[in-house]
Amino acid sequence: MRMVRAELLKMRHSTMGKLIWLVPAAAVVLGYLISMAGPYAQQFTYNIWYGTFYPCLIPLLCAMNMRCEIRLHYQTLLTSPEFGAGQWAAKCIAAALRLLLAQVIFWGAVSLLGMIFVTGVPVVRGGAGVLLVWAVSLWQIPFYFMLSSKIGMIPSVILGLLAAFFSFSVVEKGLFFLFPFSIADRLMCPVLHIRPNGLLLEQGDALLDASVFVPGICAGIALLAAVFWITAKWWMRREAV
Repeated sequence: MRMVRAELLKMRHSTMGKLIWLVPAAAVVLGYLISMAGPYAQQFTYNIWYGTFYPCLIPLLCAMNMRCEIRLHYQTLLTSPEFGAGQWAAKCIAAALRLLLAQVIFWGAVSLLGMIFVTGVPVVRGGAGVLLVWAVSLWQIPFYFMLSSKIGMIPSVILGLLAAFFSFSVVEKGLFFLFPFSIADRLMCPVLHIRPNGLLLEQGDALLDASVFVPGICAGIALLAAVFWITAKWWMRREAV
């Protein structure tokens, strides 16, 4: 827990801490402006959050974190007596908690606006939806930590954005299990009753089938375990550069 608190403190007093508030706020403002606070404003805002903003926030947060370490040539980490898988886990847990806070901020803002304007997504269902998105996307944290240390911040964010757009077509074709980035998009279809592209789903549409929840969550857990194991091995082989 001490290492997790240290990582959280590191993020809190930097641009990373501000992003946790700014990105959800930008998604909410943009969603309601584009939809003109109409009857489907909530669904649209949720859609651009999990479909665009959040997939970019993950690599951005991870890349900024790793950039701080790279500037110091990993010296503060590699010389720590606690260097190893535990330290890597602490970095991932701290990032996961920050991203969970971003989800809660977004959910709270959208739920509040739903009370002021039109409620298109019930509060509880919306909360369950953001938790789903957060949970099945956890595997991306160690993935982007490692990737951003190799290719940098901007390419990592661009990759996150491209993966988000490509996942729309993958979900429509029913191949979401073959493209892990699209799992969250598929699970949100029966939650919001809209397609990943923002169009409403008609009654009886296959994308409303809620039986995907269990296999989708299991796939997310398996991905997290596999990616964490691979990246932890990579981390423990690091040498000062």
